[in-house]
Amino acid sequence: GARSLSMRAVLVDKPGPPDESMRLAHDVPVPQAAPGELLIQVAYTGLNRADLLQRMGRYNPPKGASNIMGLEVSGLVKQVGPGNVGMASRFRPGDRVMALLAGGGYADYVNVSAELAIRIPDTMSLRDAGALPEAWLTAYQLLSFVGSIRSGERVLVHAGASGVGTAALQLAKQLFGAVPFATAGSAEKCSLAVRLGAERCFNYREQPDWPAELLSATSSAGVNVLLDCVGAAHLGANARVLATDARWVLYGLMGGADLPPEQASSFLGALLSKRASLIATLLRNRPDEYKARLVSEFAERAMPLFESGRLRPVIDSEFPFAQVAAAHTKMQSNANLGKILLAVNPQLELEKRQEL
Repeated sequence: GARSLSMRAVLVDKPGPPDESMRLAHDVPVPQAAPGELLIQVAYTGLNRADLLQRMGRYNPPKGASNIMGLEVSGLVKQVGPGNVGMASRFRPGDRVMALLAGGGYADYVNVSAELAIRIPDTMSLRDAGALPEAWLTAYQLLSFVGSIRSGERVLVHAGASGVGTAALQLAKQLFGAVPFATAGSAEKCSLAVRLGAERCFNYREQPDWPAELLSATSSAGVNVLLDCVGAAHLGANARVLATDARWVLYGLMGGADLPPEQASSFLGALLSKRASLIATLLRNRPDEYKARLVSEFAERAMPLFESGRLRPVIDSEFPFAQVAAAHTKMQSNANLGKILLAVNPQLELEKRQEL
């Protein structure tokens, strides 16, 4: 029935503050599933920093992707693309799925390559599943594909109470057997990080010399992998805590991109003396083949740990679809612990359960 319908979707008319830039339109054409794709009726979509940047005109979607924001969804398969080809042949209308997107999640319907969809276990709600794809696949990519984490290594996760941070701490300890540490901006956020597996969490606002405390906690050895979404603000501190042959993985610039001139020489010197690697990465603009391999490996290795209860999504709050501006405002204030969700069609949860 989706073919003849219009749908709701959040559109950005102009870059700006949340309450001035976005509107909920009701007459957007429903996309159609091409061969190898699924059309998903969206139950929940998660907010990500990339959404805020896109709203402000600073992060355009990749070529060919939807201009609508939203990098992850949970929901029900509405249509399977013509021909039932490839991975799409494994799905049927009505299946509960979550999916990684290049865009389009802030809408009633979204189409996606079936290779980027994961079947939701019976033990997991659509709500919890809506908090998984972008944050957890990003965290898995940072630790495994990029950071090459090994059992017993020490990893530092900045923004430990964020969506990616809460995922990375759990994956590092429960899946990869690493020893995680974290930074965060409040005692409450640090408490959450420790509950999720961090050996120590350092409140950078109250512990300005947190690198010294981290080095003390690691017997001066430092960390083997550093997951950095901050950038320039922690430049010197990061260089101090690197172990020999460490991998510094840069995936965001919340603390700015301009390097302080007075730190430039010491920064490069630290990298050289420690034989450290600085690796920059993004997930959104990766080719579908890369994302498909990531989704497949994550589904095989990590999803069983959700079913056993060793991993769990951390959800801060849920906003009705029409309150998207309020959801953006909360994320922009850095007040969230874990994921912020938009409830697009939350009734799908009850409808599916009643059907079963």
